[in-house]
Amino acid sequence: MKDIVKSQVNDEYKFINGKKVKVARRRRRSNLMTYCAIAVAICTVIGLAISLFFLFDLEEVQVSGLTLYSNEQILAAGGVEAGKNLIRTNTNVIEDRLLQTLPYIKSVEVDKDYPHSMKISIVEEVKCADIELAGKYYVISPAGKLLEVGNTAPDPDLPLVIGFELKEPELGKKIESENELKSKVLLQLLDSIDRCGFKKISQINITERTDIELIYDNRITVKLGSSLDLDFKLASIKGTIDQKLPRDFEGTLKYNSAKSGISAISKAALTTTTAAPKSVSAEIPAAADADPAQTSQEATAATQPDDNGYNGWQAN
Repeated sequence: MKDIVKSQVNDEYKFINGKKVKVARRRRRSNLMTYCAIAVAICTVIGLAISLFFLFDLEEVQVSGLTLYSNEQILAAGGVEAGKNLIRTNTNVIEDRLLQTLPYIKSVEVDKDYPHSMKISIVEEVKCADIELAGKYYVISPAGKLLEVGNTAPDPDLPLVIGFELKEPELGKKIESENELKSKVLLQLLDSIDRCGFKKISQINITERTDIELIYDNRITVKLGSSLDLDFKLASIKGTIDQKLPRDFEGTLKYNSAKSGISAISKAALTTTTAAPKSVSAEIPAAADADPAQTSQEATAATQPDDNGYNGWQAN
């Protein structure tokens, strides 16, 4: 009696070259899955190709944060064109182009807004001061970035910096001085002026780093001395001008020290050696990092001017 071999449930037969061959059903299913995966991949490639070349074309660009440039300037500098495919557009390249081309752009963010839009958000630089060099004028930002170079006249709304000696000024680059320490001193001074809200500064003279002078409102010369304790010095001078001096006062204020206070001499007193300056009193305001015991002291006018004609305010 012949042995009977039962066929497995998962087996089936095919004829290959006229011969009956047993094929496992699992293998057929595996092949089917492979065919499906290939089909999906092909469809994906076709869909991606359609997206890259026929869909998601740029139709609208929204630009925000502009006051100094026009939309057209932004699009031209960034290389943004209508009809370009959004998927193939590199937003980092657009941001770099704008930052390198337009000096008044402080920061920029470019975002795709599918299916057909793009958003460009811009933060602009702020003018802070004008630097004079050999009869030309150079506008800078608070961080020392050169925003304009080689102007023939200064900006009347900005403090004019003299004695800085710009080194190789280049549009969009950070300022450098022939005296490398002056760059740090100037930026520190501009920051302190801004933080204490000291407006109406028309001129900054840092020809000598240890003898800094300011011109306030084109009528008061402020002698700060060195760049040490700038916040306290400026707050003290500002408090004196705002609270104690007559509104029409013209002359010079000299910061001596936290202990010796501030000296003052009027313009009229400078023109004569016999006239004594008018006595005034002022309370030295507190700087953010000043000693609380020190800032509570009251500056009282001295009864006699010093040898230079200054009326000294002694803290007691």
